[in-house]
Amino acid sequence: MTKVLIVDDDFEMGESLGDVLEAQGFNIEKVTSGPAALEKIKRNGFNAALVDLKMPGMNGVETYRKIKQLSPRIKVIMMTAYSGEELVAEALKTGELCLYKPLNIDRVLKELKSGAIFS
Repeated sequence: MTKVLIVDDDFEMGESLGDVLEAQGFNIEKVTSGPAALEKIKRNGFNAALVDLKMPGMNGVETYRKIKQLSPRIKVIMMTAYSGEELVAEALKTGELCLYKPLNIDRVLKELKSGAIFS
């Protein structure tokens, strides 16, 4: 089963996204911070992570970099409600996908279901 980690300091956003993805057959785990995400990734194998950019403490770009150090093959999709910020520009430089909130769920599902994530 495809395992996806949702990392978002907005608990309700994580819950809503998790419910949608679980209904589509994904195995979901949710955390509300970068450090919690890293602990989960150390203990569990994930195919993908959806990471909010703007979080207190460790932001999404920092979280992304540390996730990739721990698990280089994991697909990371970054999410943000903001545009035009320096953090968004930095996220786009990583080469990973950065989607804007409110999320287009069809796009998220397409990205998660694409075979490239899990090869």
